[in-house]
Amino acid sequence: MGVKGGQLSILTSDDLYDVHLASLEILERIGVKVSEKGALRMLGEAGAHVDVKEKIAKIPEYLVEEAIEKAPSGFTLFGRDPKYKLRFEDKRVYFGTGGQATNVLDLETGKRRASTLKDFENLCRLADALENIHLQAAVVWPGDIQENVAHAYQMFAGFRSTIKPLEGWTIGQATAMDTIRMASVVAGGEEELRKQPMLLGFHNPVSPLHHSEKLTEGFMVYTQYGQPVLIAPEAQAGATAPVTIAGLLAQQNAEVLSGIVIAELANPGAPVLFGTVSTIMDMKTGNLAYGAVEAGLINVATAQLAHYYGLPSRGTGSGTESKIPDIQAGFEKAMTLMMAALAGINFIYNAAGSLATTLTASYEQTVIDNEICGMVSRALRGIRINDEALALDIIEDVGPGGQYLIQQHTLEHLEKEHYLPTIINREKREKWERAGSKDLREVAREEARKILKEHQPEPLDHDIEEELKKIVKEVEKRESQHSRLHPPSRLQRRRVHG
Repeated sequence: MGVKGGQLSILTSDDLYDVHLASLEILERIGVKVSEKGALRMLGEAGAHVDVKEKIAKIPEYLVEEAIEKAPSGFTLFGRDPKYKLRFEDKRVYFGTGGQATNVLDLETGKRRASTLKDFENLCRLADALENIHLQAAVVWPGDIQENVAHAYQMFAGFRSTIKPLEGWTIGQATAMDTIRMASVVAGGEEELRKQPMLLGFHNPVSPLHHSEKLTEGFMVYTQYGQPVLIAPEAQAGATAPVTIAGLLAQQNAEVLSGIVIAELANPGAPVLFGTVSTIMDMKTGNLAYGAVEAGLINVATAQLAHYYGLPSRGTGSGTESKIPDIQAGFEKAMTLMMAALAGINFIYNAAGSLATTLTASYEQTVIDNEICGMVSRALRGIRINDEALALDIIEDVGPGGQYLIQQHTLEHLEKEHYLPTIINREKREKWERAGSKDLREVAREEARKILKEHQPEPLDHDIEEELKKIVKEVEKRESQHSRLHPPSRLQRRRVHG
């Protein structure tokens, strides 16, 4: 499982060194804002120059170097079936869902509607069945569940609906601990969870140069329990980062490196992914452009920087601004995904299922993206050159004017050499017309329906399922009591309900 990338690079070794030096200067001279008091205090005790009032930490070079040295060059993430595992190291590439979309294209009507917990479950089941999707992240937000308990419902639904590794939740200490408790139940205890991590946490520095309180608080919990955390800024070139990609890379690199320093101070040896969600702001619309070619360039450069530091990486591929599964979605997704994979990004987030700058999820698109991921994986395997593959003896046996269909060599090597698509149509036009002249979205819709009708993930042990339900109820009770004691302000209610 997992194939190696790393065939594509755009920065020279001198370029990488220049970005590195620029980031060190940012950290030492400008610093980063750290809103979580414990992390800020920890940085000060370690030797950073801290302005407590402004919450600014100026981090010296030696702290960065020590953190890079402590961070592991690779780690393994496990599914609830421990036989299913992903090894993040070197230039091995894996694909995951993701996006936290608040809308979904209904599988029956094709119309956009608010996403629900049932959509989350169904999309987990769909990804569980699709062989080229390796990690299940939260592709939709369940709008029918209260926001303060949604993380518990999602973790429960995730563990029930897939054996593949899951994205965890690190928005605050309580939320992080809830998910640690739930994963510990599935793993067989906290110690087993430490030995075989099952959750991938996330920490997204707020560009420019800010580590927010809740995410910092939560990701420190994950590091203390041995769960890997990705550190991935979402810088916007021209808005929250310099318009030049070089300037964005220098700032993003400083944000990631300072996050790694916090992680390694919290727990030396904590596994981290060096990441990016960055792209450009489209100056015509003022919107993010995940499908932009520049997003692909940023992913390539981020992969190179991660390799420069000897750390595993996280990027974003398959981004698109298209609202439906159409030609725009196809070429934007294929381009950005291929660039990230060829660069050797270890974990490509959002590789399947999302549309409209990750605001909408699609069942059909998930199936289509699985096909794209399969084709990209085949490209990464490259071309074998050896005596068996060169096949000189077979060429001699067949001779001029012969054919290779009946050769044993063809049967033995077909599946190794050729990617065999599941939904792409390569038939003659006449046969395609006789079958109904279906476009790819129609075919993908039928495939999604078939999978959801037939595929049932490996069931959870009954006692484990009951224990998880118990934790969900405890979270509901706690948050209900908290809401009564601390009702949201009118402004907070307006934010929650749009």
